[in-house]
Amino acid sequence: MLIVKKDDPAKARLEAEKLPCLEVDLGGMPRRLGPELFTFGFKVLASMRLLSRVVRDFRPSLVLGMGGYLTFPCAWGARRRGVPCALHESNAILGLANKASVALGARLFWGLPPLTGEGFVVGTPIRPALHGLKDRAKARAAFGLAPDKKTVLVFGGSQGAKAINAAVAPAMKAAGIDAQVLHLAGKDKSREAVDAYGDAGIRATVLDYCEDMASAYAAADVVVCRSGASTLAELAAQKKRAILVPYPHAAANHQDFNARVFERIGAAKRIPENELGTHLGTALAEMLSSTTSPAYAELGLPSADRTTTNFVDELERLL
Repeated sequence: MLIVKKDDPAKARLEAEKLPCLEVDLGGMPRRLGPELFTFGFKVLASMRLLSRVVRDFRPSLVLGMGGYLTFPCAWGARRRGVPCALHESNAILGLANKASVALGARLFWGLPPLTGEGFVVGTPIRPALHGLKDRAKARAAFGLAPDKKTVLVFGGSQGAKAINAAVAPAMKAAGIDAQVLHLAGKDKSREAVDAYGDAGIRATVLDYCEDMASAYAAADVVVCRSGASTLAELAAQKKRAILVPYPHAAANHQDFNARVFERIGAAKRIPENELGTHLGTALAEMLSSTTSPAYAELGLPSADRTTTNFVDELERLL
């Protein structure tokens, strides 16, 4: 049984695979006082009652929470019904729901090495297509890029990132960087990026979105992106050096903490969004000229193709 938030588009995919799922009306906690906080509290209590009944009726052998606010009522239901509970925290710090769930006795597994340095690290599962490394020359050719020219991959997530979109072309021009760019600008955001690279005299392929991220990573020497947990898992699997621009409004600033983990081992440079204009060009120039391989082995993460298997093995041991 899979628990999803109300109106989650994943529900249709789960139903297509004939996987039983239940929608629960619970979202993120408001960050300031107001009527929304009262409504959130009511929904938490309702979710706790509902999921306690679900655990009672479904009778699972194990409850697994993957973070997010639905984790806590699931952990509550497991504790109340005497069912083992495990948690996966994909970030380098615990989210609020996972903190509360740990207090209920749930077993915690980490996707990234925690900043505290303590915890069982299993990694974060990613798409199998990203487990291996594709041919660089073929990948560049597929995007209309020169096969022998340094390449920067830029993206801000499926919806893009306005600050990143606006910063890269002028930063490269100011720093005199001789490189080409594969830029995934986000839905309906590519026109401005195309114009910016044209004004800067930089060869660039600009797309709204790219399904074949394995080829996009293969084409790149350096990646400029956000520091969400799944993106970092992909960077580690592809062994790419990166400039990480944490999303400044992420809950508990978790993307900044994630970026610090990669910066600590020398695999990435962390640049706050409001400092892109000052530091991005210099950082890109340094990374493109570097011949040192990122020290991803120091993270202690399992290989991408072993992450899911290892995690499942640990869950079976818990049972």
